[in-house]
Amino acid sequence: MYYSNKGIRWILLVSFLFVASLCGYIYYIYSHTYNDIINNVDARLLNAAQSVKFILGEDYHNNITGPKHIDAKSYLKKSKQLSEFAMQLELEYVYAMILEGDQVYFSASSYTNNDIKNDKLTYFYDLYPEATESNIKAFYSTGPVFEHSEDQWGHFRSIFLPFQSADGRTYLTGADITVTDLNEQLTASVTQAVITACFFFFIAILVGALYIYLLKQNLTRDPATGFANHIALERKLHQTPQLHMQLAIILVSDLEEIIGFYGSHIGDTVMHKLLTRLDKLKSNECSLYRLSSNKIALLTTHINNHEFVRQIENLNKNTPILCDPFIYVTLCAGIASGNKTLLIENARIAVEQAKRSRELIVFYSDAMNTIKHQYQHNIKIAKDVREAFKTAQVHAYFQPIFSTDGNEILMYEGLARIKMKDTLYEPNYFLSVVNRSRMDGQLTRMIFLDCVMRFRKTDLCWSMNLTAQDMLDPSLAAFFDDELKRYPTPQKITFELIETEAVANFNEVKSFISMVKRHGAKVFIDDFGTGYSNISNILKLEVDGIKIDSSLVSQIVKDEEIFLFIQHIASFAKKVGLTLIAEGVENKLVVDKLAQAGINYMQGYYFAEPAQALAQVEQELSAKAS
Repeated sequence: MYYSNKGIRWILLVSFLFVASLCGYIYYIYSHTYNDIINNVDARLLNAAQSVKFILGEDYHNNITGPKHIDAKSYLKKSKQLSEFAMQLELEYVYAMILEGDQVYFSASSYTNNDIKNDKLTYFYDLYPEATESNIKAFYSTGPVFEHSEDQWGHFRSIFLPFQSADGRTYLTGADITVTDLNEQLTASVTQAVITACFFFFIAILVGALYIYLLKQNLTRDPATGFANHIALERKLHQTPQLHMQLAIILVSDLEEIIGFYGSHIGDTVMHKLLTRLDKLKSNECSLYRLSSNKIALLTTHINNHEFVRQIENLNKNTPILCDPFIYVTLCAGIASGNKTLLIENARIAVEQAKRSRELIVFYSDAMNTIKHQYQHNIKIAKDVREAFKTAQVHAYFQPIFSTDGNEILMYEGLARIKMKDTLYEPNYFLSVVNRSRMDGQLTRMIFLDCVMRFRKTDLCWSMNLTAQDMLDPSLAAFFDDELKRYPTPQKITFELIETEAVANFNEVKSFISMVKRHGAKVFIDDFGTGYSNISNILKLEVDGIKIDSSLVSQIVKDEEIFLFIQHIASFAKKVGLTLIAEGVENKLVVDKLAQAGINYMQGYYFAEPAQALAQVEQELSAKAS
């Protein structure tokens, strides 16, 4: 109904615009045609009025004293000449007039056939009682006078042209054309304009309809294969009256590798072959679409899981899709049934699950609502993170790093936290969203500046974490370069780099480390033991210390091999002058075992929890000491 009403509104709008444009066009044509006709008529009238003088002769109006000035025979001869002249110019009348007192008299006039039949000929010195004010004023004018007038002979446009006879008397020559003739010309012109406008409007509608048809075809067709695309699928779902339908999305898992190896042309050929094969396998109730470069969709109003499974299994047989070159493809599919408004989203969730679990077909079910809720939860987290960054609710919380005996604080580590509506969120809640949103650099800047504000005027050492993305960002490297120049004691700052990221981007990280160490800052490797765990690579980076990952530290009490590994690292670090810190220390047993392994510095909840205010950390330490 919505689309129907929308279509009606468009039709009404187009109709209104057409009528308005047509009216404007007609008015324009009417105005210009009217002016052209009037100008043409006036020129003809002026020419006729001037010619009357020469037809009558120069001395015709000399010494007129009354009706006996000219005999009837001579007058009728002149009238006949004037009538023939008027007929040639397609005028109604041509004539001459004189003024006696305030009365106007005809001195000559043409006639028409109707005038002869009705015995209404005008004779010399006939009174013209219908003379208008303009007619009388023309006797005192120095130029032609035009007017519209109506009398017993009809409705005319007239001209009065003043002349003087030899005896000094003013007389007028004139000519009339009927307004009916003018109206007929205008009507013909306007009719022609309407016909022309309607013709061009029809042509425009035809061209527009053809253009819209071709545009819809292009928008709803995949140009590489010619099959319907995702726009056609969405339109089908909107337009169909059926509320419950079934949709299968088939993923060609290795198409990207095929395109990368053979090129996009071969990839499109593969998809065309698959679509053609599926088009032959599917029933008449199914509609087929190419959703994206590597996805195909099957839509049906008849929910039949067995039919869909059969079609997909037939596609997945171990036969090559192309023989030149030989290309095999691996498929997986997600199938969703139910409300059409949720079909596409649910089928996509199902096919992603099939891809992750390496299954041929996965049906969307209530059990998969958990995944859907996770997506919705991720969206909520992303919204919360954006709001936190926008309203400056991202803060650094500080956790001290102690000597093994707990009497010395080596440094404070600045840890990112988000606090919204009295709820404190730790990094495992928001870091994945920050990474996906490419907000790592913004978070790093905020934590660094927060730490600078807290420690600039103190004599305390502090550290913070950096990601590979941070170190690969030229603008962030320039930021640290400028900030370290301004910081009064950069040697008290330590940057912690994750081991796996540091080794994977060795050259770039090495350059970043050289820059910060040039200012006097220190660099530690964080989460040691979770990645490559190659001490030689770490030594090549010329770092100042190592932090052993909490996953190893937590197992030191129960796992003798891990104890020996940490003991070996502690011994080696002491020999090469590296500071070694164990993080994630939770209890006294772990503290004692680390001390036995030779670890001098530790960090964890056993000693102190991260806190926003340094005074709060000191207060917690005092409470534990007492």
